[in-house]
Amino acid sequence: MKRRVWLLLLLALLLAGIWWWYSGLAGIADGVQQARLSEPPPLAVAMTTAQQRPIPLQLAAIGTVEPVQTVAIRPQVGGVLQQVAFSEGDYVNEGDLLFVIDPRPYEAALAEAQATLEHDQAALANARAEYERLAPLSQGNYVSKSELSKAQAAAKQAAASVAADQARLDMARIELGYTRIHAPIDGRTGVVALDVGNVVDANGATPLVTVNQMAPINVRFTVPQTQLAALRKYQQQGPIAVAIDPDDGMEEPVAGRLVFIDNSVAPETGTITLKAQADNEDGRLWPGQFVRVTVVLTVQQKALTVPMLAVQPSQDGSYVFRVEDGVAYVQPVTVAREQDGLAVISAGLQAGDVVIPRVPRNLANGSRVTRQADGEAGPDLVTAQPEPAPG
Repeated sequence: MKRRVWLLLLLALLLAGIWWWYSGLAGIADGVQQARLSEPPPLAVAMTTAQQRPIPLQLAAIGTVEPVQTVAIRPQVGGVLQQVAFSEGDYVNEGDLLFVIDPRPYEAALAEAQATLEHDQAALANARAEYERLAPLSQGNYVSKSELSKAQAAAKQAAASVAADQARLDMARIELGYTRIHAPIDGRTGVVALDVGNVVDANGATPLVTVNQMAPINVRFTVPQTQLAALRKYQQQGPIAVAIDPDDGMEEPVAGRLVFIDNSVAPETGTITLKAQADNEDGRLWPGQFVRVTVVLTVQQKALTVPMLAVQPSQDGSYVFRVEDGVAYVQPVTVAREQDGLAVISAGLQAGDVVIPRVPRNLANGSRVTRQADGEAGPDLVTAQPEPAPG
């Protein structure tokens, strides 16, 4: 009887122990479950990888288009403007007729000079004949040496007159040629200052028209003097390409090349003047136009890049949020430069590292994150500088 009581008591204790053990496990499970419920879920964020890609090393500036050549057409003789042989704004070729000044006074002057020359040529022939007649007579003392000297002097004087007449004739012919004004270069004409019938003055202060060479064409711009060393370095390696954007609605910029670096730095501004030249065969560049200029010094073939939005500032420098095993960590980085919305990273990341390009407000070092589904609305972005990153 006693043995049965002890067995029942032992069985009761065993059952109580088992109940207590299972109760403890349930409490632990409930605690874990409660802990999991109290822990915030992973933050859904966009993710991207640091990538190596060709990135040009560029300088940006604002430039002014200017002709390689510009010629102000001024008359070299005066007179009545008889003809304007083009319309304002026309494209003219070198040698094309532009203006005609009344040639009649100059034709008359040319005819007069011709007549004077012929008169003096006849006098020269007579003087020489007289000298040649007296020369043999002087050898037989039939003519005095004084008479022979006078004949010789007369012949020389007549020859000088003929030479002067020839010069006046040449000048009259040149002035007559000036009455027809031709284009000295290929280019586009501007505003005509005077209409037909007006009297023009030789070498007047106001040009009759200005002709600008349009192709090729130059763009003048300035860059800080701190870029001079890089410009000279890459210029020695070959031609430096320049992209010129005239903001004319076209997608592609105008291709050009760097052709000039000034020989001095402007002390007032600390800048140096450069010139780029473009073929401008399509006429997109116009003299006086303001354009955006991009100088492509070289192309870094394997530049490590992340979106510039991923880079955050702090008191200790720049950093990004790098994702590893579902956790976002603060990663200090060194940004070499920014290019077209990309940050070129020189230290701190490796190709393939996962970073967060759009940083939410509540993202912190050690936050659990998950990749945001395509098309899912992302969390609010950081609009102010976050607190300094640890480490």
